[in-house]
Amino acid sequence: MPARSSRPPNAIALRDAAVTFATDAGLFTACQNINLDIETGSFVVLIGPSGCGKSTLLRLVADLLPCAAGTAEVNGAPPEAARKARAVSFVFQDSTLLPWRSVMDNISLPLQVGRWAALGRGHRPVKELLELVRMSGREAAMPHELSGGMRQRVAIARALVTQPDILLMDEPFAALDEITRESLNEEVLRIWRETGTTVVFVTHSLEEAAYLGQRVVVMAANPGRIADIIDLRQAKPDNRIDRSSQAFFEITTGLRRVLEKAYRGEIAA
Repeated sequence: MPARSSRPPNAIALRDAAVTFATDAGLFTACQNINLDIETGSFVVLIGPSGCGKSTLLRLVADLLPCAAGTAEVNGAPPEAARKARAVSFVFQDSTLLPWRSVMDNISLPLQVGRWAALGRGHRPVKELLELVRMSGREAAMPHELSGGMRQRVAIARALVTQPDILLMDEPFAALDEITRESLNEEVLRIWRETGTTVVFVTHSLEEAAYLGQRVVVMAANPGRIADIIDLRQAKPDNRIDRSSQAFFEITTGLRRVLEKAYRGEIAA
């Protein structure tokens, strides 16, 4: 994995962080007392029941939502600084490609908006990214000509064109069939290894969490909070594992037990 020695050891640091929303019924606490360090260059997966704040945490890191209590730091500074520096990119469940733009034009879009030229940052060549996501030769294709998996590859390339330090992925493969999903899991891990980008990935799939994550953050709901953090680095050297192995089965089974406790609202000591 490429060295990133100039960056702080923790790409993300949350201390007693909370996010609240104003509703007609009053103030709603989406998540609270979140304490989490995510190391630079690591791959962390968030799982938990619906409504436990997984997507909310991604939006907090991306500076799309404010921190109502506690602190949030991205690359050692407030999330706003990372957003303005384009240090964070987001991939959503829907590819959100512009239907009137070709593959190449969709990937290059972030370089054409938001005063990119004024930032003085470099970027990855679009053709290089097309090779990285295995879409070479489809530069001129329009979104309607692509499969769901291909559209998500383009969305990943678009997120990487600004050379972000952190890639946030909110259930990007949830709508895909199982075989395509597993194939894209492989691609994401390959891209992560090649780029050294810090990845924070939200999923509802235990198998996906077990396969992708170096660490898995299990969340509980009402309000959203961290129930447990499972470190898989010893069980998966170099973050590699065979899906058909006994070790993978044991990891998945262990995650299921922890997730069941999270559904009951039990928090690890």
